[in-house]
Amino acid sequence: MADAANPVTRTNVSRPTTGALKWVMRAPGLFCLGLFLILWMAPILLVLITSVKSNADFLAGPFSLPSALTFAPYKTVWEALGFSTLMINSVIYATLGSALAVILALVPAYALARKNIPGQKIIFALLLTGLMIPQQTVLIPLYDTLRQLSLLDTKLGLIIVHAAYGMPSQVLILRGFMTGIPKELDKAAYLEGASDFQIFSKVILPLALPGIIVGYTLNFIAIWKEFIFGLVFLNSESNFPLTVGMLKLNSDRYMSVFNMPAAGLVISQIPIVIVFILTYRKLSSGQFAGAVKG
Repeated sequence: MADAANPVTRTNVSRPTTGALKWVMRAPGLFCLGLFLILWMAPILLVLITSVKSNADFLAGPFSLPSALTFAPYKTVWEALGFSTLMINSVIYATLGSALAVILALVPAYALARKNIPGQKIIFALLLTGLMIPQQTVLIPLYDTLRQLSLLDTKLGLIIVHAAYGMPSQVLILRGFMTGIPKELDKAAYLEGASDFQIFSKVILPLALPGIIVGYTLNFIAIWKEFIFGLVFLNSESNFPLTVGMLKLNSDRYMSVFNMPAAGLVISQIPIVIVFILTYRKLSSGQFAGAVKG
C-alpha cells in the first residue's frame, strides 16, 4: 500500500515544479513581447498625448502628461488647413481607386485560378511585375500620359493611376483565395447547366468575398497613405489628399507649434481605424468551411 501511494505523492509534488518551470521558460518570450509592445505603442501614445497638450506644456516637458487637456489643436488644424476637403478627397481616392482595382483584377484572377490557360505562369509573372516597379520609375511616363489625356490635376486621373498601380496586388490576393475554393463546385454547377459567367458571378464571387474584402482593405490603406502620386500629378489644393495637404504643417508657421502636427496625424488615421473595425470580423471569419462535404 505504501509503495502504491509513493508515485501519487511524487506526482503531486512535481506539479508545482513543472508549472513554475513553464513560467521560467516563458519569461524571456513574455519579456521580449512586452518590450516590443512598449516600443510599438510609445510613439502612438506620444502623438496622442501631444495632440491634447498646449504648446507651453509640450515645451515644458515633451514626454510628460498634460496639465490640462485641450482640443484646440484639433479645431485649429481642421479649420486652418481645410481638413474637411482633404478628408473628402482622400476618401474619394481610396474608395473609388480600391474599388476599380478590385473590379479590374476579378476576371484575370478568376481565369488564372480556375482555367487552364496556355502560358498561365508567364502571364501571372508578368502581372506581378507591377509589384516590383517603384513609383519613382513610372512618374514621368504616367505624367506624360495623363497630360495627353487631359487628366492631369484631376481626381479621375489620380483614381485611375491608383487603380492601375493596385491591380497587380489584387490579382495576387484574389487568385490565392479563388484557388482555395473547391473545384467540385464548378463541376456541380456545370452539371446544372450553368455558364462560365454564372459560375463566376453566382458561385465564385460569393465565396471569394473575404478575399475581395482583404484586397480592398489593403488597397484602401495603401492609397490613403500614398503621397508621391498626389504630389506630382495634382496642382490644385482643392484636389489634394490628406497626405499632400498636411505638408502645410511642415511650414515655418506650424513648426513652432508641436501639438497641431500631432492633431493632424491623429485625425488622418481615424478613417483607417474605422475601416479596420468594420472589416475585421469579415477578415477573420472563414467562409469557405463546409462548402463541400466529404
